[in-house]
Amino acid sequence: MKKRIMAMLLTFFICLMMLPPKDSASALVFTPNCTVTSEAAVLLNMDIGEIVYEKNADMKEFPAALAQVMTAVIVIENYPKISEEKITAKAELFAPLANYENQTDLRYAEIDAEDTLTVEDLLYAMMLTSSCEASLMLADHFGGGSEEAFVEKMNAKAVELGMTATRFTNATGLYSARQVTTARDMMTLLKYAMTVSQFEAISCANSYTPANAESLGKKEDWSWEHSNPMSDSKSEYFSTGVRGIKTGNLQESGRNICCKASRDGNNYLLVCMNAPMYDDEGNSRFYHLEDAAGIIDWAFTHLTYQKLLGENDEIDEVQVANADGNDFVLVKPEKEYSCIWCDTADMDSIQRIVTIDENVQAPVKVGDKLGTISLKLSGETLAEVNLIAATAVERSLWKYNLSLIPGFFGSVALSRSVKIALVLTLVYTAACIFFFVRYKMERKRRRQAARKEQR
Repeated sequence: MKKRIMAMLLTFFICLMMLPPKDSASALVFTPNCTVTSEAAVLLNMDIGEIVYEKNADMKEFPAALAQVMTAVIVIENYPKISEEKITAKAELFAPLANYENQTDLRYAEIDAEDTLTVEDLLYAMMLTSSCEASLMLADHFGGGSEEAFVEKMNAKAVELGMTATRFTNATGLYSARQVTTARDMMTLLKYAMTVSQFEAISCANSYTPANAESLGKKEDWSWEHSNPMSDSKSEYFSTGVRGIKTGNLQESGRNICCKASRDGNNYLLVCMNAPMYDDEGNSRFYHLEDAAGIIDWAFTHLTYQKLLGENDEIDEVQVANADGNDFVLVKPEKEYSCIWCDTADMDSIQRIVTIDENVQAPVKVGDKLGTISLKLSGETLAEVNLIAATAVERSLWKYNLSLIPGFFGSVALSRSVKIALVLTLVYTAACIFFFVRYKMERKRRRQAARKEQR
């Protein structure tokens, strides 16, 4: 046990070190114009991979049957022959369900002891109906006869994905005080699951019937419909472009849903958690479906991809020293910046902070970096883009030479040269004086000697 704990901790720290550094650009998060009763929610635009709406995204919640998303990921990712491998139900697996406190939490796919189904059949049963039987059979089979061993794989995968606030204790999603997650972690899992082969096809199917259902006399019992009615055109909760993926309810924590929505080439993933089970009068109400419909309709109506900074936008004029002709150059962004924007938000609230390099000297070539522009909203940096020269400026030779004069007289080299020249001048002057005095003395001595000889 200690070795397993140490291995999990080691994996966790390795994953932390491998996480990419955060970009300086901050994702824009907007608020829907609808009431969201779910305690937590996260909406992610799949096309750019950014969260565009969140509510209590890091609040601890119970995943309920959303935990089965991880169960499906572990099975599909590690055991790819899901259509070939078969599992036979064992009565002892289902026995504990009879003692579960809140029986209304249980979801069944009418799988009985000794029924044999393929792994693929069980995945459909689990993802469409939240089948407790299917998830227990999968966990037992691929956990080597131990659900606990399978759950260890679930937790190891959560660590690998960076789901730092998540802990799984069972594969079904049934209530456990220690089985917790957050809407943000569930979005991390959902985003990853969509990249796993066959996951989307299974989790977004409207219905499914195993191939052997008729031969076993179970065609009616095993005609499984997806528990998310938003993709059913006959349902009052139908929402254009919405598909599957998972619902999950617990009396302890309310209703959960995660789904995919696509319209007009735009794609979103949504997670809503802990919506009330009942209205103020105690009547059952599907607030999670109302929340999902409201958020999705708002996103498709009001969120669009907007260009906030154009590649050819003329941002500023930069003074250029020693230029031949025009002594300024136009600067523009090195690249454009676009993002998801809500049409009810004021684009004028975005600050453009321009920083230009000091003392720009000619020559300047087209594409030379001359500064930066930062886009900020409410103090948060959305993007920082280099500013480059849009035009070229040649150097004026005579201006350049003139500019060197003040610098020449104030240069260290000149100062040193002057000092050296002064020292040499003093040495030369002293030498001249020395030899002049010596010459005078020698001449005087010769005159005196000549006079003595004449006497």
